[in-house]
Amino acid sequence: MKPLDRRVAVIAAVAALLVVAGITVVSLSGSDESGQTETMPTHSYIPGVITPPEDLSEEPSASVDPTLASSALGLVPSATPPPPPPPPAGDGNRPPSGVTTVTSGPGCGSYSSVGSYRDGRKGWVDHGDGKCGSTFVSVPMSGDARRDDPSAYGVWTFSAAGMCDISVHVPDGDLTAVGGNPTVYFVYDRSGVGGTPMASFAVKQVDKRGQWVSAGRFRSSGTLTVQLLTRGQDWDRNGPTYAHHAASAIKANCTP
Repeated sequence: MKPLDRRVAVIAAVAALLVVAGITVVSLSGSDESGQTETMPTHSYIPGVITPPEDLSEEPSASVDPTLASSALGLVPSATPPPPPPPPAGDGNRPPSGVTTVTSGPGCGSYSSVGSYRDGRKGWVDHGDGKCGSTFVSVPMSGDARRDDPSAYGVWTFSAAGMCDISVHVPDGDLTAVGGNPTVYFVYDRSGVGGTPMASFAVKQVDKRGQWVSAGRFRSSGTLTVQLLTRGQDWDRNGPTYAHHAASAIKANCTP
């Protein structure tokens, strides 16, 4: 081989080594020539169980009315609109004649905390004195505003038939006790939950603390079941907030 050919071969070999070295450096550093660096998601998640926040769309769908909580959450609409406020009466707590009133909830009976566990402020937390109306349970959120933990929920049962006006009590408390924003409920015209609900509604608990909230009118064939779901975000950019949904008393005024 001529001396010139040898020099050309050496130069080509050195150039090839430099290219390989450059690729190796970029691969190990995670950076490219623009100075941009790959970053890992800021929140851990289990694929298929919780949608990572990075994948959630910030823009509402064109078919969604952002002013309606039920529309934004894809809830099942009630068959009938909420009833108008009742006229003033001598005893505002007494239902009209012919109306059956049933109250369920912690301390009231006909309520169950399914999948409950105790783990300090991370788990289910009991509040109150054990009496109906002054007792409630704080239910941990799933961590995702669009997905529920199917193994955990609150359930109220009402044994009454007819058209039932449902009212939900929202207790007082901070975000860790009463933090639904909103809290979503399913309604079933039967005993038990699962499958397709008859209707659903949402209550923004953080804005209704210490109040009774009218949820709507629903038909009952004999047993009406209300289920509190766990969907909700219990963290922010600074870390966990330990926000919980509140499960308190629910009242059904049913007219045959």
